[in-house]
Amino acid sequence: MATIAAGTLKNKNLVIPKGDVRTAQRMVRLAVFNFLDDFVKEASVLDLFAGAGTFGVEALSRGARKVVFVDIAEKSIQAIKENIASLEIDKKSAVYKMDAQTFLMKSRIKHRKFDIIFIDPPFTVLHGMNQERRDNYIGEIIDRAKDLLNEKSLIILKYPKKYEFPLPTGISIAEKRRYGINQIAYLVQNAYLVSL
Repeated sequence: MATIAAGTLKNKNLVIPKGDVRTAQRMVRLAVFNFLDDFVKEASVLDLFAGAGTFGVEALSRGARKVVFVDIAEKSIQAIKENIASLEIDKKSAVYKMDAQTFLMKSRIKHRKFDIIFIDPPFTVLHGMNQERRDNYIGEIIDRAKDLLNEKSLIILKYPKKYEFPLPTGISIAEKRRYGINQIAYLVQNAYLVSL
């Protein structure tokens, strides 16, 4: 059982489906939201590879305006829907059963925009790829995600610390931190990085 770390929903329980569905660990969530501070308030958030939706629910607890949850696994979608219903945050949430690339592509066509995009691809999937395929996979997702960013917004990429990824044009790392086996990279538009 996972719980919300802080905010209006602090210590509320979340449903986590059995199996290989991962959750953003409490320590990592605390670190990320401490970094974001007030930036999350009234933000439009995309929780990509949402799992049980722990990151997105944490964002809503801390004042996000809206969160879009995306995952391809049926058990994840059911857990997210159960969580947002039990926590009565369904009016601030949208849930899509779709693979990440398809959602990003369709969102670009529909001109969706976000202030924060959280990308947490399954580690088992990344481990099963060779380096070239892994680099292309992550690079394509980041490249599509950057087109959905509002001005002065950011992508948060969570990935195994043993990997590094080339970044697409127009995006730079503002900050990078390690937490156990996890690495968190905060990615921003180059124009924004100059003004930091």
